[in-house]
Amino acid sequence: MYQESSDYLLLLRVANRDREALAEMYARFQRPLFRYLFHLVGHKELAEDLLQEVMVIIWQKAHTFRGTARASGWIFGIAHHQAFKALRRDGSATCLELEVVMDLVDEQATPEADLLRRTTHEEVSLALACLTPEHREVLELAFFQDFACKEIAAIVGIPVGTVKSRLSYARHALKAALFRNGWET
Repeated sequence: MYQESSDYLLLLRVANRDREALAEMYARFQRPLFRYLFHLVGHKELAEDLLQEVMVIIWQKAHTFRGTARASGWIFGIAHHQAFKALRRDGSATCLELEVVMDLVDEQATPEADLLRRTTHEEVSLALACLTPEHREVLELAFFQDFACKEIAAIVGIPVGTVKSRLSYARHALKAALFRNGWET
């Protein structure tokens, strides 16, 4: 709850054209937004460009945020719209570049834990690459960004039932892909 009120206050400062607040907003949301965008579009450079576009839009439109939902949901909604605009422009942006994801290393991990994390992450990333961007998106929002189905529906602009359906399909498809690669259920 504290983080959300902090995000809301930060967004209000951005709406008042506070450049330091925008820098703080970027620092706070850069990694989760990049991860989300990257999982949707699959290309590092495109995800980086989209991240910059999202931050510009936040700067330009922060004053339109009404506070009826979480500030982070509003921000991820902007990211969603920018990502899918890019996917419509460039239909080839669906293959995940695993080496980029692998570069996001936990500096505090032991070498053994880091190797296990990298191996597991690579296998899961390969399985995720089999999913459509829409299915990867709901998994990312639900499990990595911790949004509820109702919030995902608002971000993506689809009914809650469709979110639940996509989550169910995505989990089953991910499980099947992992099983094909030797994982036990």
